[in-house]
Amino acid sequence: MAEDSDFGPGDGLTRLVVTVLGGITAEQLIALEQVTGVESAQTLFDGSALVAGDGTTPEQLRAVVPGAEVTLSVPGQVAGRVGVTDPAWSSYGWNLENTGTNAYNQAISAGADVAAPAGWAAGTGRGMTVAIIDTGIMTTHPDLAGSVWTNPGEACGSVDTDHDGHAGDCHGWNFYKNSADVTNAGGDNSHGTGVAGVAGARAGNGEGSAGVAPDVTIMPLVIGSGGAVDLSLGAEAIRYAADHGADVVNASWGGEGASTVLSQAIAYADSKGVVVVAAAGNDALNRDTSMFYPASLNAENLIKVGNSTATDTMSTSSAYGARSVDLFAPGNLVYTTKNNGNYWLVSGTSIAAPHVAAAAALYRAADRDATPAQLKARLLADVTPVPAFAGKSVTGGRLSLAALGRTAAPVHYSFTGMTAEPGTVSPRIVATGTAPAGDYQARLSLGMEHQGTVYALADQPITVGGVATATDSTGEVAIDLGYRAAGLGSLVLDPDLHLEEGRYVLSAQLFRDGTALGVAYAAPLLVGQQAQQPDASTPTPSTPTPDNSTPSTPTPSTPTPDNPTPDNSTPGNQTPGNPAPGQPSPGTTSPGGAGPEPEDGSPSPGSATPAPEQSAQQPGGTPPTSPATPSPGDSGNPAPDDTTRSNPTPGNSSPADMAPGDTDPGATAPLPSIPADPVVPSPATPDLGGQKDYPEVGAARLTSIAPARVSTAGGTVVTVTGVAIPTGARVRIGNNSGVRPSTVSSTQLTFTTPSLVAGVYDVYVFAPDGTQSVLPAGLTYVAPDGSSPLPPGVDDPSNDDPGSDEPGPSIPPSTGGAEPVGVTGPHGERLVRSARFAALGGGIWRLDCARACEGLPF
Repeated sequence: MAEDSDFGPGDGLTRLVVTVLGGITAEQLIALEQVTGVESAQTLFDGSALVAGDGTTPEQLRAVVPGAEVTLSVPGQVAGRVGVTDPAWSSYGWNLENTGTNAYNQAISAGADVAAPAGWAAGTGRGMTVAIIDTGIMTTHPDLAGSVWTNPGEACGSVDTDHDGHAGDCHGWNFYKNSADVTNAGGDNSHGTGVAGVAGARAGNGEGSAGVAPDVTIMPLVIGSGGAVDLSLGAEAIRYAADHGADVVNASWGGEGASTVLSQAIAYADSKGVVVVAAAGNDALNRDTSMFYPASLNAENLIKVGNSTATDTMSTSSAYGARSVDLFAPGNLVYTTKNNGNYWLVSGTSIAAPHVAAAAALYRAADRDATPAQLKARLLADVTPVPAFAGKSVTGGRLSLAALGRTAAPVHYSFTGMTAEPGTVSPRIVATGTAPAGDYQARLSLGMEHQGTVYALADQPITVGGVATATDSTGEVAIDLGYRAAGLGSLVLDPDLHLEEGRYVLSAQLFRDGTALGVAYAAPLLVGQQAQQPDASTPTPSTPTPDNSTPSTPTPSTPTPDNPTPDNSTPGNQTPGNPAPGQPSPGTTSPGGAGPEPEDGSPSPGSATPAPEQSAQQPGGTPPTSPATPSPGDSGNPAPDDTTRSNPTPGNSSPADMAPGDTDPGATAPLPSIPADPVVPSPATPDLGGQKDYPEVGAARLTSIAPARVSTAGGTVVTVTGVAIPTGARVRIGNNSGVRPSTVSSTQLTFTTPSLVAGVYDVYVFAPDGTQSVLPAGLTYVAPDGSSPLPPGVDDPSNDDPGSDEPGPSIPPSTGGAEPVGVTGPHGERLVRSARFAALGGGIWRLDCARACEGLPF
């Protein structure tokens, strides 16, 4: 489904983009409007013009603007976009970028995602702050490193230097304990940690997956523990967030009371320019008639979110409302951070809400002057319409960042000539943008499909401007474009390739002064073939376990309306820190007065405390057992599956032990731990040596790398020098291989190389805030014996989780044994396994580039 209808789809007009060096002038725009058959002409953000006409041809427009490049305007598509390189994304990251294969234990349809990498073309949230008002977070989680907010007005300690009444609130405040302990020590911060990961887990760090806004700052504010929160404290925390510079507030909780104080707090946030995002609830009820606060409030700065699945359907536990729920977002078995340093899969509107909160931060970053109401309107206008959500929400759609990315991308790509007969193939790539003067470089990547997988195509000559360069082991060539005094403007690349029959992928990315201008874009290049159009709406089986069988689900112990307590929780023995999500705290009275009814609709034994909107997550380390599929007859029960427990820890009813809040079969499957990575013997490394010097590259001002030539066997200690290397720096080799440094100082870091295939790799040094410095062609990998790129039987670790010394996530790997690093193509091509290309799946082939297309973020 086309997502962008800004130009009136269905009117029968042809829309063409006219691009000329320096941009379209006002006089040229008037001339275009006067061409016979033209209905309208308008300038676009990149200086080009979009012309809508009845039967208008490119020749007519070129006659008016001599030398212009005229291409067909094609709506962007979401399905199969790729850009996440974190190790768990390809198996579990459907919420960010749904390839049709990367979801656990549920049906999946490619494209049912938020198009996060497309949105990252506009920014990744740097400089924006999202307040996670919840149960605290594990601030030391590796995937949250560098994300926690620091109060500029107060140091840690016991002195209230900023005079806000909260002494020592250097990283936020724990309203539940009235202390500065935002980790909520002694309580249960599992819910808050999971919510924080969905919003802001770091990207490209070799850890887990990524948040929707991977560079956002997280302000942790504690209003509860385990499954219990206090609504009055929630209102206080909203005010604190607004007073301390938060851009967005996330409220993954709610109840039936405290509507007045919450309404006043949200209005106060509006006056400070803050957007508030609230979970709709996990009781499967209509929010139009069944009140649940803050989701049942109406405010110009309040966005209410329901929970969607990997097939763009409404989760069976999700609340809905044609007037009260604004949109849906992924919330079924979503991979996120866990409060033991690992990861888990979580379901519920608690998890849907931070997708939207993070998205709101990206919209705010793109428009600092907009009011909260304007940001809300734009975000809701950009949703992807979904039939299943029509009549169930205000927009009838699911969150999508695709439109944000298109309008803010620093470079716009147009691919033409993407179908050809075998032999010399000459596609054209036109890159346009407003980037200023500087030294420009283009990087082209070439992949080839073989037996259903897209591999990097190595050793393939590509000629540009009369200069032939062979692709490296990642399928990439770098092309020096020289200094462009007038800036980017419109740049044409005409690569020539000799290709045999097959389906290929061609991508392009521009760099200015060594810094990437947005993300790479890729398009299908069909040689002697026609594009296939598979039915993207048909769900495909979910990710298999290593033995290729579907994981089974344990039998939960389900409370009944007469007995809402899971079997090993005794009423009266639960502490406020340990209630189950969606379960009241028996005998506990909310500080704000009589507590609201639990979100799951189960009876409240006495006074109760409102529950966070996360329905549950998968406990790790337990082998799967027999399934327990909900009965259709249970659908009328107001208590959804978030009242069940899966393999509970004796005496503990924290959210870590709760089953998901979605009644889909398999939603409560326990997750066996990933086995430890095998220990690979390192062959003797030849003394290859050499040093490369650089002129203080990037923010870290990197000056050298040595040795610059290393063995493919790995195990070489490499030293990078610089002037301002940040504390906590991380390293990535090429596109996929993250490495944890052994030592880091301001002038030097060392790391040990992993095993990689032979080739030339850029070396990236990342600061904790995501800022990167790049050593182009920093390492050259050479096979020790000149033949085998890796020791026999060793899988390519660039596609796994290299360098991580953290325990593996409590979920199974998506595939079984290792596959070869390199294979021979149908015509003798050298094909190299690439996580980046393989993750394209079938989505890339649905893009029709027969005449022209924009490509997909890669």
